[in-house]
Amino acid sequence: MKRRHIVLLGILAVLVLATLIYTRPMTLQEIGKVDIAQCESVSGYHRRAPDSEFTSFELSAEDERCSQLIDLFAQQKFRRSLINLLAPDGGSTHQPKDGDFIWDLSFNFGPTDFPDDSTGKGTFIQCRDFYGTLRVFTSIDGKTLRYTTSEQEAFLQQVYDIISAEP
Repeated sequence: MKRRHIVLLGILAVLVLATLIYTRPMTLQEIGKVDIAQCESVSGYHRRAPDSEFTSFELSAEDERCSQLIDLFAQQKFRRSLINLLAPDGGSTHQPKDGDFIWDLSFNFGPTDFPDDSTGKGTFIQCRDFYGTLRVFTSIDGKTLRYTTSEQEAFLQQVYDIISAEP
């Protein structure tokens, strides 16, 4: 009986440790395996309910909003959500209320060196807010995962405020 309890406690300890490792805070650079500071432009779209039209944008490196976004994402820590382990990232629905917003950002890079000593250019990281659910796609591994951040609602609002501001 005592041995069984020890085995169960050992299994529980391993599960807790695995959870802590999986959900550890990471920077966008650690997630995407590229230096976000090398980003040359940010593009995407946004929408705030009740509008049904998406607004597209392209922010070059010379645009102050581009550097604001890069700085904001470079400073932020992201945690993988445990929901990634339970369900594949499928579609989701949301009945928007007035003031709800969504956005999608593509971080576009010029020639960039990767950890495996290869070089590439293009969109390596995409971040999407779908009414409060943050997803990050990385082209290095081709995966889209859900993430959380500290003070997520304020962070998502701050990103929206930057991309929706008039130049």
